[in-house]
Amino acid sequence: MIDIHTHLIPNVDDGADSEEETICLAKAAIEEGIHHTILTPHHNLNWFKNEKDKVINLTKKVEEILEEANVPLNVSPSQEIRMNEEFIDELLAGNYLPLDKEGKYYLVEFSWGDFPSFGKDYLQQMLDHDIIPIIAHPERQKAFLEDANLLKELIDMGCLSQVTATSIVGGYSERVRQAAHDMMQANLIHVIASDAHNVTERPFNFASALKVLEEEYSSDYKEYLVSNAEKIIHSQQIETFKK
Repeated sequence: MIDIHTHLIPNVDDGADSEEETICLAKAAIEEGIHHTILTPHHNLNWFKNEKDKVINLTKKVEEILEEANVPLNVSPSQEIRMNEEFIDELLAGNYLPLDKEGKYYLVEFSWGDFPSFGKDYLQQMLDHDIIPIIAHPERQKAFLEDANLLKELIDMGCLSQVTATSIVGGYSERVRQAAHDMMQANLIHVIASDAHNVTERPFNFASALKVLEEEYSSDYKEYLVSNAEKIIHSQQIETFKK
């Protein structure tokens, strides 16, 4: 399995706080059945500035750390990019890292508060350039929790969205858990990821989430959310789930 949203790079954001934590997270990923994680440190979020070249170099460092620790986890560089007013200019200038080598998919995060006034316009500009935004964890964001139609509008435009494994199993709150399931039932979710930050408070919870998907939805739907991660990393087209 591939996890498209993780915070394993040490000491760059609110994720891993040491090389030891990075190794622990990598071992946990392997135990969950994950063989490849995309490293997506926060960028443009508060004081977290993790520019393209910096992330590429730090990903190579993580590869070295894992090789020395004999942890067989593949990693690749990307970013969880907070949308701000400079977002679209920076994106089109090539200053951000996509999730895939061809630059088709980018992981986009919005403010935990209000949805930005320029949000829909910037997303449409991405789509007009054949770039597909993947909206990170909408089930945990105030704007989507308070406006059930907002995510549908963005998906109808052509955006995709990523649900967090911990949300599915109720690891944040009942409201977030319910929102995640409402979004999945409405066919507004396209891929599952961990958003793992550490092994205690924000772990992977991948196996537990997949069990819930198997029991409460179907093996086909579980496979859809899992296999789309591989499609993303290989720049392949993602279709809507056929119920």
